[in-house]
Amino acid sequence: MYTIGKLSKKTGVTVRTLDYYDEIGLIKPSSKTDGGHRLYNDEDVMRLERILALKYMGFTLEQIKEILKGATTTWYESIQQQLELVKREQKRLSMLEKALLGVSHSLEFEREVNWSLIFGITQLFQQDQEDLFQQYDDYLNEEEINKIIDMDAQMTEEDIKEWLKVIGDIKHNLDIDPVSEKAVQLAESWLSQVEKMFGNDEALLEDMREALQNLKEGVAFYPMDKDVIDFLERVFIAKEELK
Repeated sequence: MYTIGKLSKKTGVTVRTLDYYDEIGLIKPSSKTDGGHRLYNDEDVMRLERILALKYMGFTLEQIKEILKGATTTWYESIQQQLELVKREQKRLSMLEKALLGVSHSLEFEREVNWSLIFGITQLFQQDQEDLFQQYDDYLNEEEINKIIDMDAQMTEEDIKEWLKVIGDIKHNLDIDPVSEKAVQLAESWLSQVEKMFGNDEALLEDMREALQNLKEGVAFYPMDKDVIDFLERVFIAKEELK
């Protein structure tokens, strides 16, 4: 038999917590001494170990009480429900991580706090990406949208930094002559980066180019914006005219 002090030492659960579990009927001592001190047997210890295991899995104390009352099927169903909750939480944390990374990159890229952009980025990761690109349905088919989403998921920190550098270099040279060597180099760097991300899928690249030409408000293609698109178009058109 274990006194409450010995049970606390054996399991690592504080006496105060054991008092509370007793109070709410989660685990009660099997007997008491003549002096009224609580005593716990091996079955009580096993019950406490089950409680601690279920608590670690994320169940509330009320849920644990119901699970310990139930049959095997109740256990199985409860575990499945908890697994679904864990999966949803993982998805939420993954989206939060992407949103925080997006905000971090935007602060580095913009070199100032743009609250409108930050709000847009946080909103971006609170919706399904399929819905995000729905406004570009006229230019991108479902397969192309999925390819963009997959590419986005596979981008490393280094990939993102390279992409931001290419766009940043363009943004700092928007007013240069589109036929200059510098302008051509910037456009070719952009094109090289796009091909690195999407391969030689010419149909996708052409459809993306058309979608970007009709860029709508929002951050779906951040850090691409109308100024960058206009610059690239001027360079590509000038390049074609010189042929």
